[in-house]
Amino acid sequence: MRGGGKILVTGAGGQVGRAAARELRAAGHQVLASDVRGAGVVGGMECDVRSEEDVARLFEGRRIGTVVHLAAVLPTAYRADPVYGAAVNREGTLRLLRTAAAAGCGRFVFASSGSVYGSATRKGCTETAEAAPDDPYGAAKLEVEKVVGQTANEGTMETVSLRIARVLGPGAGRTASGWRSRMFERAPARGAVLAIPFAAEARVPVIHVEDLARALRVLVEAESFAWRIYNAPAEIVAAGELASMAEEFRGWGAELGTAEGGPEIDGGRFEREFGFRARGLKEHFAGAGTDCGSGRGGDRD
Repeated sequence: MRGGGKILVTGAGGQVGRAAARELRAAGHQVLASDVRGAGVVGGMECDVRSEEDVARLFEGRRIGTVVHLAAVLPTAYRADPVYGAAVNREGTLRLLRTAAAAGCGRFVFASSGSVYGSATRKGCTETAEAAPDDPYGAAKLEVEKVVGQTANEGTMETVSLRIARVLGPGAGRTASGWRSRMFERAPARGAVLAIPFAAEARVPVIHVEDLARALRVLVEAESFAWRIYNAPAEIVAAGELASMAEEFRGWGAELGTAEGGPEIDGGRFEREFGFRARGLKEHFAGAGTDCGSGRGGDRD
């Protein structure tokens, strides 16, 4: 791992941020957690990436060797307020990138999105597939990827972008896609229904939050990267099968929608280079505890 020093995890109050910080600490790393809502974040600092002063404060008096940048406005909230979304996802990320490079940070891990491939169903989307975002959220992610990659090309700082599929697992809060988290909780009594927006036959690329946290740790610890962009490993699963697993393991009834599953993200590059294997969703469902919905908060969507 390049850089030494502490690992800064932004967006550490969100579902992925909490899991990533927990995974890194368990592996023995020193973590500085930051979030726009700093209260309640373990070992955390409040930071709004729209603020030059807040971002600068993260690096004052401490050695940050690696940044894992997860802070972002998620798609639904981005669509509702695209000016705010761009201020966080685009300008805020570039502000953090510039500050980290100036502070001598060794590595910058950027959480990108499968949204860079657009929303239409496409099979076998490897990293060489055309990036064709069809909403401002995906377009901002793609633009930042390019700047992040250029930073590495200039030798300022080692960088890598991870394109992430839909994240499932406990702990999501303040999100318009709460079904992704609730499906791992015990269903309330009296025939509670889980609203999954996809058609039964739609093939949906998903990654469990714990597997994503492990993948981020791999990028923190890797000696080097063969590529600047990776798809996060994703399990492609039919929405009807998701509903069946939620019913079998957690007691949920499900109401399916009509949406398509979107681009089928292929994480083979990441799996081959780093010898990574995600746990299957059935294994995650079987291992989910009855209190797995606790500790929510921090997501911007």
